Amino acid sequence: MSPDPKDASSFNHRFVTVPSGHRYHLVDQPPAHWRGPIEEAPTVLMLHGFPDNWSGWRYQIVAFAARGYRVLCPSQLGYCGTSQPTKIEAYSFKSIAYDYNGLLDAVGAGRVVVCGHDWGAFAAWRFANFFPHRVICLASVCVPYAPPSQPGDPIYSDADLLRKVPNFGYQIWFKDEETSAKIDEVLEQFITVSFSPTLRAKLRKAGKEIPQMAVEGNGMEKRVDEMIRVKRAGKAPPVPQDPCRRGRPLRHRASLSAADSPLVVERTLFARPQELLYYIETFKKHGMHAPLNWYRNRTVSALDEQASHVAATFPAHIPALLLPAENDPALPPAMSDPKRMAKLFPGGNLRIEVIKGADHWALQDEPFRDGVTDRLLSFVEEVLAGKWQPEAPPSKL
Repeated sequence: MSPDPKDASSFNHRFVTVPSGHRYHLVDQPPAHWRGPIEEAPTVLMLHGFPDNWSGWRYQIVAFAARGYRVLCPSQLGYCGTSQPTKIEAYSFKSIAYDYNGLLDAVGAGRVVVCGHDWGAFAAWRFANFFPHRVICLASVCVPYAPPSQPGDPIYSDADLLRKVPNFGYQIWFKDEETSAKIDEVLEQFITVSFSPTLRAKLRKAGKEIPQMAVEGNGMEKRVDEMIRVKRAGKAPPVPQDPCRRGRPLRHRASLSAADSPLVVERTLFARPQELLYYIETFKKHGMHAPLNWYRNRTVSALDEQASHVAATFPAHIPALLLPAENDPALPPAMSDPKRMAKLFPGGNLRIEVIKGADHWALQDEPFRDGVTDRLLSFVEEVLAGKWQPEAPPSKL
């Protein structure tokens, strides 16, 4: 039976322990109508970012499984039932790449298609850097390729990073050890304002003014401080109640024990109350501190990359698709400038297609998600059919 994106318990959930000792929760969705060994099915690895979890890819999981693909979609390290190590070294992108490699071995997968969004996209690029022999092709939603740190490269301080990328101000605050406690205190408000402007428009129409989160400078910290002030004053809006649950416990798959089960209930971009409640309950159970470790790994990641002597350019044999979102405040399309990207893809193996009108949450936002899914499927099937051709190499004249 095909999984239902409105019912997260209809997906096939499992847990896998990788050689590092980390235990990953993942959705391992079999392809529809597949009759051979599951290990022989064409396989797609889908990787999520912050503040998300595996279900951020639920519409794409359903579409790819229906088209005959096995889909592996783990909850990232620190999230939703996956291990939450305290040492930052575990979150370096080299360590994460090795975990993915071990995960593929554990489930019997060979070479795979890799799709990533947000931090999951950055990790997808790095997985291809460290394990190019396992990647058939790669698609990134919103996040451009950034070259691995090279021996002798400076390791940017926070001030250097802000001078270079001022719209990453929120990342500096996220790495602070005190940040998670603040976000946890106003989790309901933080999750609601973190997502799509399409949703915010619906909430405003319902009389609930939800401002967009700031990304530059200390705007996000100030916004969260204001949320805390309002909540402590007893003026925070109430969390919507799910009229369908009526106090019933969250459902889990029968194949998982109550202790092991992630919170597997439906959500979209909070089109209904239970979808918002899913996010809130998940992060309340597991907390924000471990997911925010992904923002604390810059130095250890750079040192790992320099010691590994990973090439700066992207492997020329891997076809790549980059889908920047036109209205993404943190990762605007200017960061995916084709001329700059061409220098990192000297083989011409990158295609860039801007998602017009979308913001950072194009994977789930109703007006755009089907279009994103179609682009991903078309790209993958073009590659697997042997029809994909690299772009013409940039002229040296």
